[in-house]
This record gives sequence, structure tokens and C-alpha cells, in this order.
Amino acid sequence: MLKTLKSKRKRVSKIPAQSDSEPLDTTTSQLPSSLSAGFSSKSRDHEKSSCDVKQSTTDDTKLSKSVDTPASQADVFSKDPDLSVSATQSFLEDDSFIENIDWQQVEQQIKSSGSFTSPPGQKPHSSQAPGFAERDRKMKYKSPISKKTSSQIRPVPPHQTPSRSPLAKLSRLSQPNCVVQNQQICKSNERSPKNKTSNQNSASVNKTPENRPMPPSPHHSDKPIKPVETTPIRGVPTRVKQLDVESPTLFSVSQKTSSDSSLDPAQPPKQSPQLDTSQFTSSFLFTPLKTGTQRQLYSTGLLSPYSSKSDETVRLGVPEEVFKLIDKIRGIKTLYPWQQKTVSLCLSGGNHIVTCPTSGGKTLVGELLLLNALLTRCTDAILVLPYVALVEEKVRELAEFAEHFSFGLERYAGSRGRFPPRKRRNKRAVYVATIEKANSLFNSLYEEGRCSEIGLVVVDELHMIGDGYRGAILETCLTKFLTLKSGPRIIGMTATLNNHKEIAGFLKCSMEHVGGPRPVTLSEHVKMGETIYKVDKTTQDLISVRQSTPLSSPVHSNTTDKDCVASLVQEVLPERVLVFCPTKKSCETTSVMLTNTLQSTGEEMKHKRRILIDRITAETGHMDPAFSEMLTAGVSYHHSGLTGDERILVEEAFSTGVLSVLCCTSTLAAGVNLPASRVIIRSVKIGTSILTRTRYLQMVGRAGRTGLAASGDSFLLGSVAEKKLLRDLVFGQLEDVRSCLDQESLALTLLHLIGSGMIQSSADLGMFMKKTLLYHQAPDTCLTVADTALKFLQDSSFVQRSEGKIQATPFGKAVYKSSLDPTISHKVMQGIREANRHLVLLGDLHLVYLCVPPILEGIYVDWQMYFDAYSQFDETTRLTFTAAGLQESYLARRAFSSNRSDVEKEVPYKRFYVAGALHKLISGVPSWRVSAMFKIPRGTLQSALSSAVSHASKLAHFTKELPDYWALSSVFEALVQKLFFAGSPELAQILEIPGIKHARAKLLYKAGYKSLQKLAAAEPRLLASDIEHLTQAQAQKIISSAKIMLQEQADALTDAALQLLEEV
Repeated sequence: MLKTLKSKRKRVSKIPAQSDSEPLDTTTSQLPSSLSAGFSSKSRDHEKSSCDVKQSTTDDTKLSKSVDTPASQADVFSKDPDLSVSATQSFLEDDSFIENIDWQQVEQQIKSSGSFTSPPGQKPHSSQAPGFAERDRKMKYKSPISKKTSSQIRPVPPHQTPSRSPLAKLSRLSQPNCVVQNQQICKSNERSPKNKTSNQNSASVNKTPENRPMPPSPHHSDKPIKPVETTPIRGVPTRVKQLDVESPTLFSVSQKTSSDSSLDPAQPPKQSPQLDTSQFTSSFLFTPLKTGTQRQLYSTGLLSPYSSKSDETVRLGVPEEVFKLIDKIRGIKTLYPWQQKTVSLCLSGGNHIVTCPTSGGKTLVGELLLLNALLTRCTDAILVLPYVALVEEKVRELAEFAEHFSFGLERYAGSRGRFPPRKRRNKRAVYVATIEKANSLFNSLYEEGRCSEIGLVVVDELHMIGDGYRGAILETCLTKFLTLKSGPRIIGMTATLNNHKEIAGFLKCSMEHVGGPRPVTLSEHVKMGETIYKVDKTTQDLISVRQSTPLSSPVHSNTTDKDCVASLVQEVLPERVLVFCPTKKSCETTSVMLTNTLQSTGEEMKHKRRILIDRITAETGHMDPAFSEMLTAGVSYHHSGLTGDERILVEEAFSTGVLSVLCCTSTLAAGVNLPASRVIIRSVKIGTSILTRTRYLQMVGRAGRTGLAASGDSFLLGSVAEKKLLRDLVFGQLEDVRSCLDQESLALTLLHLIGSGMIQSSADLGMFMKKTLLYHQAPDTCLTVADTALKFLQDSSFVQRSEGKIQATPFGKAVYKSSLDPTISHKVMQGIREANRHLVLLGDLHLVYLCVPPILEGIYVDWQMYFDAYSQFDETTRLTFTAAGLQESYLARRAFSSNRSDVEKEVPYKRFYVAGALHKLISGVPSWRVSAMFKIPRGTLQSALSSAVSHASKLAHFTKELPDYWALSSVFEALVQKLFFAGSPELAQILEIPGIKHARAKLLYKAGYKSLQKLAAAEPRLLASDIEHLTQAQAQKIISSAKIMLQEQADALTDAALQLLEEV
């Protein structure tokens, strides 16, 4: 070994000495200097450095003693820096050298001295120096060293070898994936100084070879590192940190120094060179970047640390893999120039509003920003959508992304959602939520002090802020985020927004982005009387094109096409057509007319439609003959009267071209994405109200969707007497979005704010109201409405004033926690008091009755049938009827009299009527049979069931906060599950998957897919073959969703176990 050490020393000594113009890097590790060359650690403190490297001779006798006596190695090597390097290189190639190390002495010396000398010329990245790859290879297999990166390697004594126990394996399971391994990249540059004792013991200042004082390393300074100011760059934040190309940590400030001592605290820092970001907005495909440029871009969000490769090609702040997956799933290969520019500018920080025509591609912009927040910035994000159907659709679309990139995906809609959300250790999540659920999500995060976890809020359909009660909730939710000192960025997206400046002022937007022209040409037409006009946007005029001709039915002579709708549909068949009707009844009658009028199609299409009929029959267990005839003709209606299963299958059939015509209400315009070649609007009215310009643009925007057609057209139907209305719709200006905060909606808002502690005084109330959209639009009215709402809360015993503070009462806190509407909370409380005294537990009927909300929509009661059914009530039903405070005499009066002098009094009777129908459902009676028994449409019945589930969940939280009624809380919690699964607890796991309804869940269960594990392990091809009429694409979405849910459960268990271990 002596000869080996001598030969190695000679080879090492030939390395040129470091020049004086390059000061030494003084990064050292807390190891004996004999080992520091091989085990340097970037997290150790700086201590004394050795003198400059020089050719030195060592007494062979002295060397021999040091080799023969392991205990003296550290002392000898620390005195001879040249020998330190040579001996280090020697033991890297000699296994016996490592085996002879006295690890106990090494450990004692570390504890006693606390500081060691760094070998001269040693760089922080020893793994990058020549010859060190061999060292790493040998250490990996032959040295008792934990398997870490080269910059983190440190020796581990044999008696402290990492455990291989199950708990150790569990700990390794919790290690972050390839995205989360870079969490230090995504967090701010916060470095807590380690080993302060070692710092205090170091009396001398580091010296360069010329004994110059060396500035302290910024890596280990106790003072926070201040970013270097740079000139503003488009698309990049103005505060960009000066980053080091060589540093192992991407946010580290450069350790390199030069002869001018630029890092000297006494001298001002130099401006870092301006970063040219033109390449990030001029082209879609970014070229590979140099390491230094990459690391500078990590802090700006333009570059993702997802890939471990330093030359990973990145576009718009997300990994290249994102775009490959988008191409694979959606077939999108390139972005529009405006999309590239908008994403780049939004990454610069601040709040933004993105507006573009329908089908312009704003949804993709929002998704890229979400992925940037998750994969690059490593923060959670919230996506706010207006409808439950949109949330379900978006969760299914993002499932494959979540599976591929391993981030959490949670839906908050209807009865879904956990408050507060589960706190993840090593994974980020996106919460896809409706407006109401997003507001509740903020409340739960604020109470837990976790609002800082949210880094981005994307609001799709931002113009919904002016949509009545739901708009008021959206305004409240956004205002809460705006009041946070370090709140998330807010990105609002819309196609129909006129008063941009007001909304931008409310959101404190740094910039507004207007998308490019509509990618697919849209030709608008107006039909007045028998004449069809083309809309000329240039001249603002209607140009007569042709006369319309009604299409007569070849079979049904009594069928009339008075509006020429059938002829307009027949012109473009087999292309798809959307017909918007003013009411649900009009949708059904129009479908019948088109079924009787349109020409029949070929046998191949008829076969596909028969398969569709079989699928719907299998899903719902029943098929209405009239509805079956419509489907055979390629026509269907689409409104809330259909069940969720039926709507999903109809939408899929229309999207694939199996159905050619869909007659729907205006809500579909803002709902799921159903593109068509032609859109026909039958009336200028929606129900009894006049169609607005905003809603009109949403409807016609469904024609000619990107990627599905080269062009599209629309037809607006009306009479000559409605000419002014028609012209206003096609040529008029968009309506301004106005705040919908009023006394009623503001009362609920203030109760939430006071209950959560955000508002504790009148001053807090004033400050909050000044941030609302209402204050921006009507300052005087705003404060008046707030005072009125606060007075209502005080008079109703929801809040109280005490010594200048505003606090929620116990009752008010219960209402706040449960999200009950304050206007009905006293009625709910009265019903619970009565039920607590007279609760009938002989069955579930009384509990179901309590869960039916007092406000019922779309429920029409056949009072004559209701009275007749009363005589057939069994004993339990009669007891429940009486316990609910209902009387037979009232049923008799309503059955034989049409007088409705007291509408309010009939509400509890309607609730009991609906409770009877829901009780049948959870007892296993098919929905179509219950619908026929109670004369309630299947879709309306399903909506009533969803409302009951939501109300039961609110009652569970409400009673939990009231000490006298805590026992009812567990009862309501159990009832939530029973109502949701409709009496089929064996389907519980399958029904958790987005988009899976009861009928399809039963088919999956019958085919052997009885759990999430079975579905997650399935192959798409086999699953599609096992389930009749299930496509392979649908099977893939189901499998991806099952995998995500299963991974969420595993992560939750792992996190819980690790938390228990930490507390031991």
C-alpha cells in the first residue's frame, strides 16, 4: 500500500496549481481532511482552508506510520494537504483502505473538533472532476456509504448502516417522485444555517493562497440572500436571482469569485446579464438550453425542473412530455401564436384576464398554466368551473395527466370534496371545483392556515361573476383570495366580457390578453318570417340570401315544420346540428317533429343507433318507446329530465356522430363541449326572459369547433315583429358584467367571514368591502348594503358585538360550518328540534324527509294521487307523516280544490312527497318505475336525490356544532352514504370514479371489477371487451381515474404512518 500511495501522490502532484486569479472554493464537509476530498457536502459550513497546492515531499517513515496506524491518519493528512489529496485518490482505488478506517475515531473527531480543512483545489462538484466517476462507481458497491448523489455522499459507519426494516421501506416510499425531488427548486431560497457551533468555533477567516481575506460564502451566510435586481423583461419577473451554473442547488447564488471580489458585501452587487426570452415567445418548440440559463428560468416559471436531464427541451414553462401527451390524447401538435404569447406573459406573475372567441383555445392556456404551477412552481392550484357536469368532464380529461406526472387530482362538486383537503407531503394537487365548492374550499384552508399552499387560481367563464346568486359567491371567493397578503395568482378566462377594465381593476390585473381571431370561420344568419338573411359584420347589415321552405313529413301528414327547422337540419345531414329551444317541453316537441320529418339513414347507421339504444337500456334498466324511436332517427333531446347516465350516453353518441341532431336548452351552451356544424336558435327567449347577447354568443360558438370542422354556421329564428331584438343580438354590444352582491347574498358572505375570523371589527368589514367588485362599480351602495346585511345577521342571532368586536354566535358558527343558507337555517333548526322529540326510527323515511331541502325546484305534485296514496300508507309511513306535523285534511283540500292561497304551507307536504320517492330509490326500486309511480321525470328525480345528499351533508356538519344534537350528526353522516349509493353499498368504490353512474357501476361489478384495485390493474382493451358498448377510450379514462384514486389512498396511508413515526 505504501508504494501505491507514493505513486498516486506523484500523479496527483502533477496537477497544475490553482492560479491566484481563481480563489479557492472553500466548501468543506464535516469529515477528516483525509476524507473530505471524497465526501464533500454542499450543506456543510465553511471553515479554514489549506494553503495553496504545492509540490511537497513527505518523510517516508512518517507516511509509513500513518498508513500502518489508522488512528493517526486524520492527523497526518490534515498537516500535509498534498498527502491528503494523494491518499484520498489512493483509497478510492484500494478497497482495504476503506476497510481499515476506524469509524469510531472518525465519529469522535467530528464531534470533538467540529471543523476540518478542505483539501486544496477541491471543487464543490467532486463528481465532475477527472477520475471521480471511478470513485463513485466503487463506493456504490464497496464502501459503507448511503446511496446518494455525489454532492451528498458522506461516510456511514458500519454500525449505523441504514435499516432495512419495514418502517425504513415505508420511509423510502414517501420519498418524492421525479417532480417533487426538485421541491427545493420550487421553494424560495430559504437556507437555515446548520452547525452554528462549528461557525462560532471558527476564529479565523478563510484565506486565499495569497492570504487575502476571502468573502464569506453566500451559501452559508446567516443573512437572507437578496435577489439581484434586473431590468424588466417581457415574460420574466423583474426580480431574477443571480444563479450559479456550477452550483448543485438550482437556487444557489454563485460561489465563483474573481479577482475583483464581486461578492464582497462592502461592494454593491453587479447587475446580472439581461435574459433574452424572445426565444420563448417566438417559437413553439424551444431549443435545448444551457445549464445556467435553465437554472435562471426555474425561478421565473418559464422552465420546469421535472426532468433530471440538464438539456431537457422545455416549452412554455412545462416539460416537453406535457406536449407529447397533449398530442397523444387530443391530437394538438402546435399552439396558436397568441397562445404562446399569452402563456409566456402569464408566467411573469400577477393576475391576468384572458379573453378570446369561443373555440379559440383559452382552455388549453389555462391547463398549461395549471401544469406549470404543479410541475414547475410546485404549488397547489384551483380550477373553478360553473357547473357540476363541467367539473366531471374536466376531471376525466386531466386524469391521464395526473397519472403520468403523479400529481393529485380532486373534484369538488355536489357531495364530493374533503374539507379541508388532505395535506400532502411530497405531491402537489389541483382541485377542480364548482363555484360554491371553491368558496368552501377557501374557508377550510383559511381556518387551517394553509392558504399559502395555493399558488394559482384559474377561473373559467369569468363572466359568471354577473350571474345572480352564483355570481355573488364567485365574487366573494375571489375577494377573499385578493385580501390575502401573499395570495395566489388569479387567471380569469372568458369569451364574453365587455367591461374589461372594471373587472381588471377588481382583480388587480397586471395585464389583459385578447386572443386572436376565431380559428374556425363562423357564418351567422337570421331568419325573419320566410326570409333568410346573412349577417354582415362589416356593414352592420342583414343581407337577404334566400327564402326558406318547410319540410313536410313523408309519413305523418299532421306534422308541420312551421319554422323550417327540419329543412335547415336536413341541409347539412349527416353533419351534426344543435337546436336550442326555449323550454324543456319545446325540446321534446321539436325532437318528435324532427323524428317524423327527417329522412331515414342507411342500415349501417341504424345498426349503431340500435347499439346506443341497447346501451341506454342496459344503463338505466328501461327504455321509453318514444325515446327509442327518436334515437333510431338520429335525434334526441337533452335537458335535466334525462338521468345522468342517459345524458352521458347521448353526449357521447352526438360527439361520435351516431346522433345527428340534439335539441337542448340554453344551459348546454355553457356546459360540456358538444361541437356541431350548424346551430339553430328557435327563439329570442329563454323561458319567459329575453335572450342576452352574451348567451347568444355562447350558443353560436358551438358551431364549427376547432379540429372538428373547417367552418360552421348559425341560424337565429324570429318573426318580423322581433326585428329589433334580432339585430341587437347579432350586432349589439356585450352586456356589462355587474356585481350581484345584495343583502341576501352578502349576509351569507359576512357570516362566513366573521365565522372564520377574517372580519373581527367594523374596520375589517370596510376594508373587505372596498376590495369587492361592488365597491368598484357602486362605492356608495356597497357600504350601505354591507351595513344592512350585518344588521340582519345581528337581528337573526347569527353574530353579536362585544367590546367593539364582531363574533359569531354558536348558532351562527354552526350555520357557517355547514354552509346552510341563513334565510332557511331557522326553519331547518325548527325541524331538527321537532325530530329530536318525535323521531320515527322504524325505517329511514323520517330521516330522508329531514334531508329533503325546503327549497324544491321542478317538482310538481299530483295532489289527487297523493291523497289516494295516503289511504294506502302503512303504519310506519302514517307515524312519520304525523310526526312531521302533516295533516290528512290539508291533502283533502288540495286534492279537491285548486285554491293555492298559502303556497308556503304546501312546502312540507311536497318534501314528504319527494321523500317517499327517494325512499323507494334507496330501497332498490328502479328509477324508471319510481318515476312512473310519482310522476316525476327521471332526471328531476335524480337531481332531487343529489340535493338530498348535499343537504344531508350540511345537516351532519350543522348538528355536529350544536352540543344538544351531536347524536344526530353520526346518523346524518351514515344517511349521506346510503343516499349517495342509492342502497347499493357494494358499488361504493366504483361509484367514486368520476362519470360512473349506478347502471354502469352494476355492469362493472357484475363483470368482476368490484374494486378500485381491479379496475386500476385492468387493460383498456380487455375492459372494453368485458363491458358491452364500452369504448376503449372510455375504458382508458376509467382505468386512469381508478389509478389516481388508488394512489391517493396509498399516499394518505403513507403520510399518516410517517406522521405517527415522527411523533414517536
